Amino acid sequence: MQNSFIVALLFFTVGGASAEVWVPESEFLGYFDSNGIYTVAGAVKNTESTPVLPTVTITAHDGKNSVTTTQSLPVIFPNKDMPFKIKLHQIKDGDVVLEKPAVAFRSELGAPPGIEVLYDRTLIKHRDGHMSGKIMNTGNQTEYDVKVYATIHGDNGLIDTGQSLEKIAKIEPGQTADFTIYPDPSIASEVNYYSCFAIGDETVVPLFAVRDGEKFEFRYDSTASFTVVGFDKSGTVLSLNGINSFKIPTFVNFEFPRTTDDEKFTVAVNDMTVRSIQSKDEEGNWHVAFDVAGASQDKITISGFAKTDQPDPAWQNEYVYYAILAVAIAASLYIYKTRKKLSA
Repeated sequence: MQNSFIVALLFFTVGGASAEVWVPESEFLGYFDSNGIYTVAGAVKNTESTPVLPTVTITAHDGKNSVTTTQSLPVIFPNKDMPFKIKLHQIKDGDVVLEKPAVAFRSELGAPPGIEVLYDRTLIKHRDGHMSGKIMNTGNQTEYDVKVYATIHGDNGLIDTGQSLEKIAKIEPGQTADFTIYPDPSIASEVNYYSCFAIGDETVVPLFAVRDGEKFEFRYDSTASFTVVGFDKSGTVLSLNGINSFKIPTFVNFEFPRTTDDEKFTVAVNDMTVRSIQSKDEEGNWHVAFDVAGASQDKITISGFAKTDQPDPAWQNEYVYYAILAVAIAASLYIYKTRKKLSA
């Protein structure tokens, strides 16, 4: 049986002439999640008169480690908030000092997507603390890579943030799509209501691994969490650990910089090869996507990276062409000189 729900809409006004982009103290906290990973949750508020593309920088100390990480967020439109959640795997001790977050941003052009959360009987807070509902494209153009974000509150304020688990790749004008948002299981029993629903496109988490002594930066998009183990000695196989705290299956999309055009990736989860989809974006980066099981902790290997000293096939073919041409020219000169000597 489904419980009734409480949905709070937050309306913000800009006071005076001082507009800014920041994280309110009441909308920011850190906690250890159900897998023991230190998690920072909050919401960035935009009181500028234009849309902004923000990045939030988080610093935490546990007595042994000091960790600083920066994460890009989707565009925030004027007088709106954008919830976020960042995992700090390096923080282990329970006595954590979480510094005030820093927000940098740049102004963006554009209008808000014509996507609205339907505030009707389909919007339900369930007994286990998760929220389900529907969104509708009320605009006149197709929207892509849509996500729903929300802050999650207990009796005394913010306790978590969440984003929709579904991959809503495309939604046509007039079309509806289902979404579900889950709190971390460790605080699910404390959930009172969801608020500050925000619509955005994909948000990505930056990671890096050392390959051949150099920093190899890449990103991923998922509601699951991933940490780097590292490359093997050949630099062609990347190992990661993945954790999905939720019982619901999800997906992950890794974005890797391209080394060569002929890189073909294979994904193995717990030593079993799984189905993956490989594509290339307009900037030439590789994307490798695959499904992640619910309530899982996995060892992942992605193989097929080209060695860093391996030339791109296009350059390799050009090199071979010029090498053959040089040999042909040398052979022609040799034959010419030999014939000249014989005729002398």
